[in-house]
Order: sequence, then C-alpha cells, then structure tokens
Amino acid sequence: MGFNLLARPYHLLEKAVFANRLQHARCSHMQIFLEAKQILLLGEGDGRFLEALLEEGCRAEIIYYDFSMEMRDVARKRVEGKGGNVRFHKGDIHQLSLPDNFRPDVVGAHFFLDCFREEELVGIIRRIGTVIDLGGKMVVTDFQLPADSWIARLRGRLLIRLMLLFFQVFAGISARRLPDFYKLLTSQGWRCRKKALCNQGLIGSWVMEIPPDKRS
Repeated sequence: MGFNLLARPYHLLEKAVFANRLQHARCSHMQIFLEAKQILLLGEGDGRFLEALLEEGCRAEIIYYDFSMEMRDVARKRVEGKGGNVRFHKGDIHQLSLPDNFRPDVVGAHFFLDCFREEELVGIIRRIGTVIDLGGKMVVTDFQLPADSWIARLRGRLLIRLMLLFFQVFAGISARRLPDFYKLLTSQGWRCRKKALCNQGLIGSWVMEIPPDKRS
C-alpha cells in the first residue's frame, strides 16, 4: 500500500492538523544540510524540505530516497526548475543501497523513523551506519511524548495514537506505537550534538552523529 494514496493530499492533511509546525521542525537544523557535500533524504515524501533546501541555495549532491512512486513524482514536480543536484531513487529502506561514489555526510530522516517497529529500526539504523560517511550526521525530526506537563503529555499521547492508527489504515505502516528511536540510536553509538523542540515538546529535531570508531 505505502503512501501512494496520500501523496497528493498529504500537504493539506498536514497543514490542517499542524499548520506550519512540522515544516518549521524539518528546517530547524538547515545549516547542517547547507554545509554538507552529499545529502541522503530518507522518506522525504512530497519534497517540501527538499524544496526549502534548494531555495536556500544548497550546493550539495542530494539523493532523495522514498518507497512511494507517487510521493517521488510529487516531489520531483515540486522542485522542478529550482536547480540543485538531485537524484530521485525509489527504494526499500530495508535494502538501502547507494551508488559507490555517494557517501553522505548528512542524512535527513524527517517524520520517517516513526513508521517502523523498534525491532525493524535496529536493522534500519545499522544499515544507515554502513552508508554514511565517517563521522557523518543524521538529522532526525519526529514526534515524542512531551515531558513538561501531564496535560501536554496526555494530548500528545492521544494525537500520536490517532496518527499511527490513521497511517496504519491508509499507508500500511508497521508501527503500532511510537518507537524510542533516540534510545535505539544511542545504543548503536550515535551521539546527540544538538536538538530543537517545538509545539510544547511534541515535536523534536535532533542532530545525531556517529563517531568513526562506532560506524557499523
């Protein structure tokens, strides 16, 4: 099933629930991407972050990697005529494979890791570690349960549960609960270098770095 069915209305659905908050979170660490030489965007979907990146004048070589052909087509059309060195790849993250001359120093995973069960993420994170450059960074933007107040935490738990149910039905994602991707990353040697929170802590963006001696 995948996200083909949601490719075209996805932007409107997101704005109806979150206004511009998710896009703001995606762009929290824009400078990290602008300083990169090669960028891998995982599950980039309809390409709104890619568009923002190109509009900022990004000169890096970029690979867009997504399983949905419809999402890829929407993203390609969105950035048409905006320049940049972008290649569009359709692929399964479980068999992530990149050209031999492409070793990204920055990987973007915006609202992507929450689509998978934790047992799947162990292998996915390990796979990312095999393709990223030595000392490379991964910018993970995703949902989390707020820690500041019980009201925000209750609201966040309800919203996350509804979103997971929605995407299980309409996109066939395997996740049944929000995975603890931060714990999974740190357990494989990744270290948090910077983070940004928004929407009362419901949305976070983390710059994770894998030390050269921990690279899979």
